Amino acid sequence: KYNTRMCLVYPTIDNSNNRLWLSFPDEPTRVSIPLRSDERDHNVLASLCQSKVCGDRIQGIDCGDEVGEWLSYVLCEQDLRLIRQSASDTRTFQNSRQKKSPANTISLANQAQYLLINRTSVDWLVQKVDEWDPSDKYDYLEATIDRFRGNLIIDTPIALVENEWT
Repeated sequence: KYNTRMCLVYPTIDNSNNRLWLSFPDEPTRVSIPLRSDERDHNVLASLCQSKVCGDRIQGIDCGDEVGEWLSYVLCEQDLRLIRQSASDTRTFQNSRQKKSPANTISLANQAQYLLINRTSVDWLVQKVDEWDPSDKYDYLEATIDRFRGNLIIDTPIALVENEWT
């Protein structure tokens, strides 16, 4: 989280080939990992690991040596690993106002000094994900906003307008 070169790692999602590609400016090689993994696979089971994020113990899946070595090279740091959140990781957002639900599950995202979240953009995202079928739209939207752990929450008339701001 302290390496400023991390912001130069450029992720590209290739849905047609089920891959996440990582590239870096002026670096001719790219690296990729599968978008989805079957945690019952013996190779995946062998790569399960535990770590800590924001003081919480988490269970993750090590994405392998190739991506770890590539990240170490482009970020000029030794022994880096890319960890995918395990489906069995059960960290949840602690908020006494909300019932415990899958929507309260926390990702592996770490803290940022400032993270601005646009409610309209999150609502747009919720509408795009078929697996999310909220029975109570307002509670589900609020829980999803909480998952991003933003500290500046805004509401604009147009979704994704914040992508145009400089």
